[in-house]
Amino acid sequence: MKHLKVTAALLSAIMCLTMAMTPSAVLADETEAPSETQTTEEADENESEEADDQEPEAVEDKELEGEAKAEAEDAYLGKGKCGKKVKWTLDKAGTLKITGKGAMKNYSLIAPWYKHITKIKKVVISKGVTTVGNYSFFECENIKSVSLPKTLKSIGEYAFSGCRSLGSISIPKKVKKIGNGAFGFCEKLASISIPSGVTAIKDECFFGSGIKSIAIPNSVKSIGQGAFRNCMNLAGITIPASVRSIGEKAFSGCSNLATVNVPISGVVFIGEEAFAYCGSLKKFSVPLSVTTLSNKAFFQCNGLEEIQISKKLYASSQNAFAGIGNIKEDFYKWADPGEEFFGGVFKFVVTNPDINGRGTVSVIEMSDREEKIVIPNTVVYKEQTYKVSRIEPCRYVIAKLKYLVLGSNVTSIADKALSGCPELVSVTGGTGLKTIGTRAFEKCPKLKVFSISSKTLSKIGPFAFSGDTALKTVQVKKTTKLTKSGVKKSLAGSAVKTVKVKKSKVKKYKKIFKKKNCGKKVKVKK
Repeated sequence: MKHLKVTAALLSAIMCLTMAMTPSAVLADETEAPSETQTTEEADENESEEADDQEPEAVEDKELEGEAKAEAEDAYLGKGKCGKKVKWTLDKAGTLKITGKGAMKNYSLIAPWYKHITKIKKVVISKGVTTVGNYSFFECENIKSVSLPKTLKSIGEYAFSGCRSLGSISIPKKVKKIGNGAFGFCEKLASISIPSGVTAIKDECFFGSGIKSIAIPNSVKSIGQGAFRNCMNLAGITIPASVRSIGEKAFSGCSNLATVNVPISGVVFIGEEAFAYCGSLKKFSVPLSVTTLSNKAFFQCNGLEEIQISKKLYASSQNAFAGIGNIKEDFYKWADPGEEFFGGVFKFVVTNPDINGRGTVSVIEMSDREEKIVIPNTVVYKEQTYKVSRIEPCRYVIAKLKYLVLGSNVTSIADKALSGCPELVSVTGGTGLKTIGTRAFEKCPKLKVFSISSKTLSKIGPFAFSGDTALKTVQVKKTTKLTKSGVKKSLAGSAVKTVKVKKSKVKKYKKIFKKKNCGKKVKVKK
């Protein structure tokens, strides 16, 4: 028993000693080789500490970015696309910006910014945009200013119609087309200038606008229906000689329109009620070139006191002045278009009557008894001087004509104009000649000399000298305007072997007077 007690006491002592030594040993082992669990925990703890050091700054940056983005988004009332490569933004200040390249989309009344229509005050279209689409800013009645880029080429239908607060707009020079109703009901738009490339003022273009003055360029050929209808502030207008037609109700209801300056020659057609209800109009000169003066053209123009018109047109257009009281007719003493008259060895037809010395006539007959005929530069008829500008096909064979000298004002020789002249030997002169028609000198078997001194000749028509067996040389030594298309088949069927041209043009003209193009193998010389 005593031995067991000793053994038990010894074991107890050993256990106590072991327990006392274990913590330090374990600690030493951990220091040398930490467990996987502890390593991961410490790494996480370290990363957490590093993150704690960095996180506040990163979070702050992200918050700032988010706030900036939110502020940027809040600055716009709307944005989106309005063309294949065109975008729009509308800011809170009311500025609508159109950016990108190419054409804007065409709309039918409702553009994408329509729901913000009352908030749009300014429109800025950036460089690169080429068109303003149909109805783009229709009824945007609070727009006060519009900026258009130099790249713009066209303005669509009713694009700015109903922009009642728009006071002015500058249309870029490259714009060639302005659509129907584009500036209708722009009540504060007092003046506008149309670019020189525009060929038509379309229907209702300025209907009901506040236009007081407008510059119409010489490129415009027509004024459409209702183009200036009810423009009550319009006091006067000048219509250029290029305009051929004035459409129905074009100036109807322009109650303050007092003067219309229109050339004596140019306009051919005046539509129904074109100047109806123009109560301030006192005098109007109907161009001599007018062939159609429609019914009620001056209906209810109660202030109209005097009308200048040709007697022939007045006789056939009584209904044009319906609803007017007393009116004085001042009949022109000059010729009407199409009027024929004799002068010397010629018979002429009036092609462009003009009291200011710019009228033109054409030769329609020549004497068949003269061997030499000189086409005059001008001719006087009914106290008016006309330029002789064209030779038409003569109505019979000019049997004895040998020598023809073209006047300096002759610009064109019509198709077959001098074909079949049996004795014609030479054609000279023509310093202003521009075109020679198809078969103009065909079947002139004795024609030997053809020498034109024009610098502006640009066309010699197909088969111009066909059948001219004696003609070996064509001289156009001053011209610089001939082109490949301008001489196509020109020498076909002729006996021409040589074309004499300006020295500096020999190389170029060799290319265009090739057999394949002009229809005849020839030499080109200076």
